[in-house]
Amino acid sequence: MSFDGPSSIEITQVHSSAPDQSASLSASPSSHTIPTESRLVRPRKRDMEEPERDDSGSGPSSALGQFAMAPATRTTVVTTTTTTTTTFPPLVVRPPRAVRNLDTRRYPLAMSPTPTSLRNLKFKIGDKAMVFNEPEDTNNAPTEPQRPEPYSQRSAIDNVMAQDMCLPSPSLSPVTAMNALHGESSFESEGLDVDTDSSLDHSVSRLPKSNRLQDVGSRAKKISSPSLMDMPKVLEFFDSVPEELKTYLMYQFLRRCPKPTLHFVAEVVNPTLKCDFLALLPLELSLNIVKYLDVQTMCRAAQVSKKWRHIINSDEKTWKELLERDGYILSDGELDQAIREGWGWQFPSGTDGHEKDLSVLSPTSADKETSPALSPSGPSERALLPSLSLNRRPKRKANTRASSRKLAKRKVSSSTNGYTEPDWKKGVAASEAPYAAANAAAAAVPYPDVGLPSLRGLYLFKSLYRRHHAMRKGWMQPELKPQHIAFRAHDRHVVTCLQFDADKILTGSDDTNINVYDTRTGALKATLEGHEGGVWALEYHGNTLVSGSTDRSVRVWDIEQARCTQVFHGHTSTVRCLQILLPTEIGQDANGHPEIMPKQPLIITGSRDSNLRVWKLPKPGDPVYYQTGPLLDDTECPYFVRVLPGHHHSVRAIAAHGDTLVSGSYDCTVKVWKISTGQTLHTLQGHSMKVYSVVLDPKRNRCISGAMDHTVKVWSLDDGSVLYNLEGHSSLVGLLALESDFLVSAAADSTLRIWDPEHGHCRYKLSAHTGAITCFQHDGQKVISGSDRTLKMWDVTTGQCVRDLLTDLSGVWQVRFNNRKCVAAVQRDNLTYIEVLDFGAARDGVSVNKLGHRRVVNRRGREILPSAVDDMSE
Repeated sequence: MSFDGPSSIEITQVHSSAPDQSASLSASPSSHTIPTESRLVRPRKRDMEEPERDDSGSGPSSALGQFAMAPATRTTVVTTTTTTTTTFPPLVVRPPRAVRNLDTRRYPLAMSPTPTSLRNLKFKIGDKAMVFNEPEDTNNAPTEPQRPEPYSQRSAIDNVMAQDMCLPSPSLSPVTAMNALHGESSFESEGLDVDTDSSLDHSVSRLPKSNRLQDVGSRAKKISSPSLMDMPKVLEFFDSVPEELKTYLMYQFLRRCPKPTLHFVAEVVNPTLKCDFLALLPLELSLNIVKYLDVQTMCRAAQVSKKWRHIINSDEKTWKELLERDGYILSDGELDQAIREGWGWQFPSGTDGHEKDLSVLSPTSADKETSPALSPSGPSERALLPSLSLNRRPKRKANTRASSRKLAKRKVSSSTNGYTEPDWKKGVAASEAPYAAANAAAAAVPYPDVGLPSLRGLYLFKSLYRRHHAMRKGWMQPELKPQHIAFRAHDRHVVTCLQFDADKILTGSDDTNINVYDTRTGALKATLEGHEGGVWALEYHGNTLVSGSTDRSVRVWDIEQARCTQVFHGHTSTVRCLQILLPTEIGQDANGHPEIMPKQPLIITGSRDSNLRVWKLPKPGDPVYYQTGPLLDDTECPYFVRVLPGHHHSVRAIAAHGDTLVSGSYDCTVKVWKISTGQTLHTLQGHSMKVYSVVLDPKRNRCISGAMDHTVKVWSLDDGSVLYNLEGHSSLVGLLALESDFLVSAAADSTLRIWDPEHGHCRYKLSAHTGAITCFQHDGQKVISGSDRTLKMWDVTTGQCVRDLLTDLSGVWQVRFNNRKCVAAVQRDNLTYIEVLDFGAARDGVSVNKLGHRRVVNRRGREILPSAVDDMSE
């Protein structure tokens, strides 16, 4: 026997040529046909007028929905083949008690319509296809008796049991019984002379009394009046229905639930629907996901659970990349100090929070033997250190051969000197990878007694990121005071150029000297003498310093040895500007390989002789080379590359990146050069007066220039056209800088302006100075600018002045800052000073009484009394 057919047909005609058989409603119905009119009893009038009970709140024609079953096809093979196809009428479900009268304030879902996805459900019971369809709106069903609808829309019985109630004989087929029941129920609303198909109605109260059976009536009464004892049956019924109907029924239950019940259901259900994908995935895949998060998202994700906290915080590689991506530069020895002192175990917070030296609290050698971080302890003890035992990547067994050779050399040298490196330092020496550094930190300070054991973990590079981030935030917090030291420099001369790092400060002056100071103490480390004129330009990279002077020479210096190693001649006037250009990836070649330009480090100089010159940057260890004067043939100099002629007046400013060089001149033009060939790509004409400043925008392939004509122009490097004229300044625009998508211009009109480099809009005008702006620097957080009497700091995102860093000045020559320190060359009482403001001192544990006060030190870095300021020799 096989069944096939469409999913839903609402026709009740029966075509049968098979032998008489009987079947239940769930299988093929019987093909018997019985004259129903002979068995119908005409209801009495009083029965027709008897009031009917309606618990649903709707009329006879209202319905919750209807079930439609696929036609059943039966094939019987005897000597001939007979096929019987029976189509079932839809089973129309009586609507439940109306919910329209429920208070929506207490029953929020009472008036919510059934979602569209639940109105038409297809499912199977056994191998039988079924369709459940709900009308558009069951709440608005008519409440008064209606004229019977066509056969395809007639109402149905409550359940299969009601069919048995009106069967005249056990042998009758379900379809015949339904037809009989249908025909009899039609008399209640229509007369016998109405020739129409009426709706099925199985309610006991609506059957003719002559057809009511006492036992069936009692069963119907029990069904219509459910009790608490029926709860198991309800649950069993719910378990038996298909998954699709469970969704529909559950929604109907929720519509009838008050708010407290909905809250309870939500509290129970919602947590079970959440999936902790980071905990379920292998650790390697979890870390591969985490690396795409930004810092703010990382910190939020670390608060989700302990598992997430350990996965995210212990991802040393990602935190190291974030540290570099956000411009935080570790000073020399900072990583070693963090490993040695156990910074990775600490979580200092607040303006006075700082990292402590946990090495003094580390276990002794005897304690280390039983330390859970170093010994093979039991599971309960190892569980105290999940970040190391579960989430920390293990040390790699194989390192590169070069690293092994370096480590071997260090071992030999240390043994010959009678010095043994600590175990943790050997781990760092073996590899500079972040996980190797974290393992070294675990060996240096194993499991110190800090914080709660359940939250204790070693997160080295996150601690370094948090430290530098706290320093950056401290700049904008007025309650945080910097450590302030000052020392005399270059007597009464102007400081023309300044550059510094965590170790040293280099200043060039018109007194012909270059001074090197200790950044931490202010002590004078060296004075570089050799130029015969004022030093107007300098820049250093690593241990190599390049300077240009009014004596028309370019000198290369070894900073540590404080000696000049090379001297270049060629310019016939003052060397006004210079830049060290390092190889940079500018794209990819035709084969997809990175394209690096220039091929080697270069020195580019601009002079008042209207020319630019390109030199090779000498390498450490190159032989000494001194030119005593200009050569007849420039190629005789082993470091000479080429001359870039073309300007007709002094070259005032240059900017280079990759293979592109931009120069601004007093001839009112800006030139764009191809460094590798010396070709002039564009001559940008548009300024009506001298050009004083230029910057390159490699990201947008543009350059920007400021001039004496009060304007700032944005040029396209593609075709040399002017994209924007930035107007607003009322005097010479002598300074420009582009950083973190903020273009800042400073002018002699005592104002600075912050521009949008993409569209050329002026974001903010910074006006609080009273004189021409002599120097400034900015990043994505702040602008620090100097004028006649003050050094001010501005919020680059709001344009507001945050604080005055220095006051009571006679002048400000230069200013530079990094993540934690600001260094300024100023004039006080006609004397030149270098002022150092350290906003990271509080993070180093410097006492509060040493913060916020200016301390003057002598050339040895020793603090002197105010009365002895004039005597700086000791």
